[in-house]
Amino acid sequence: MLVSLPYRVGLLVSQSDDVGGEDSDAKEKQALGSLLSGYAGEIFVSETVQYILTETMKRREEWPKWSGNLTVVLDDCGQAVELLRDQVDEKEVSAFKQHLMEIAEAVAVAFREVEDLTFVDKLKMKIKFLKLEYQAKKQGHTYKTYDEFLNISPKEREVLEKIASTLKINYAI
Repeated sequence: MLVSLPYRVGLLVSQSDDVGGEDSDAKEKQALGSLLSGYAGEIFVSETVQYILTETMKRREEWPKWSGNLTVVLDDCGQAVELLRDQVDEKEVSAFKQHLMEIAEAVAVAFREVEDLTFVDKLKMKIKFLKLEYQAKKQGHTYKTYDEFLNISPKEREVLEKIASTLKINYAI
């Protein structure tokens, strides 16, 4: 479960909406593979996360099997955190949760499914973006660009919020 979860979390976000068709699916899966590969090779990531992601990449041929039954991914997130808590310190658990969120968000940002927003929708999105950007700056963090923010569809945003809630982390989406 731990080894498949980084891939399945990204896939859950990718398949959360069907807008954009096969083109968006292909770009999001490509982004997911690249991201997992990058994290697996990263030297500054936690030891636990690096081990899990390295195993995820080693088992790439199993990814198609892991694509089924995505409805249990959120439950698996909770179980994975509890499992890790019994084995490693809280810093490692936090790093794992943070990386799952980063993977999920990177997949959402990979492709913009919604292009034709009305003026009112654009205004609402800009206001939401400015609020989140302000909150991030207030906490001493940087926030994604407006273009990246727009790449996250409403359904992807909903799934990202569910993942963050399940992992019990504060994550500006």
